[in-house]
Amino acid sequence: MAYINNNGVIKIADDVLIAIVQTATMEIEGIHSINSTLAGDIIGKLGKKSSFKGINISNDNNRLTININLSIKQNYKIIEVAQNVQNKVKSAIESMTGFEIEKININIVSVEIEKNLDKNES
Repeated sequence: MAYINNNGVIKIADDVLIAIVQTATMEIEGIHSINSTLAGDIIGKLGKKSSFKGINISNDNNRLTININLSIKQNYKIIEVAQNVQNKVKSAIESMTGFEIEKININIVSVEIEKNLDKNES
């Protein structure tokens, strides 16, 4: 993605933006993983979006729309975790790149249930 100013053009590789989103997202308590979906993978490949493993980013005049597919750990409030991700990603992208955030859409694709590994046999 490119940022144009009076001095010229600054290009930020799509992988850098995705890495920022991944890092910020995984710092939030309650996140199990970032997940890709088949539909998201197809849209990312056909559209003019940057996408990688559950993260899609589109740029409209340096205003980004970010879609993130998440798996949440059990016993966490889904809305609270999703809002924390939105706030953290927005702050990270804006402070590190100068791009404005149009939207951050969070898609919860699963809840990771912990399996009880301690089974007592009698």
